[in-house]
Amino acid sequence: MGSRFTPEEKAAAASKSHSEAERRRRKRINGHLATLRTLLPHTDKTDKASLLAEVVQRLRDLKNTTTELVDVGGDSESNQHHMFPTETDELKLCHIEGDPQGPLIKATICCDDRPELISEVTQVVRAVAGTVVRAEMATVGGRTKSVLWVQVKSSGGGEALGILRRALKVVVEDRAALWSGPGLGLPENKRARLSHV
Repeated sequence: MGSRFTPEEKAAAASKSHSEAERRRRKRINGHLATLRTLLPHTDKTDKASLLAEVVQRLRDLKNTTTELVDVGGDSESNQHHMFPTETDELKLCHIEGDPQGPLIKATICCDDRPELISEVTQVVRAVAGTVVRAEMATVGGRTKSVLWVQVKSSGGGEALGILRRALKVVVEDRAALWSGPGLGLPENKRARLSHV
């Protein structure tokens, strides 16, 4: 039979365990507070409550600024500089009329950022024999938004739009391993917001 602990020994062990857990918790909290102090100016000697209040105020200001920039939105040239990735996967395609070089397709994609994303988009553009004539990208917090203007051969504009839509849908949904070229048999396992104007 194992040795039995006296109630005093059990209480001492519990107290020591509690003290160690409390010490680790305080160390973790102080580490987080030190990180916050490095992010905000002039907070080296600020007490914890004031520091947290300053962080909350700063986050509210940033959220309001971001909301205002997104609300400005739209597709006008002046607002293209305010493109932020959203939380939802998104794919929008539209024809841009009047380009003398041939059909021009504007593709907007928003999805999780990943290392192979640009190469996948490049493959898709090549699949429709297209050329990217302009591109804008923004990546924030693991999400990315790209706006591409793709010039396609004038003979296959409508067909190219369909192929481009199906292929970019696969890229947005991160299922690139499931497709092999323009044939695109696409299974449905994840929803993305798609629109064609």
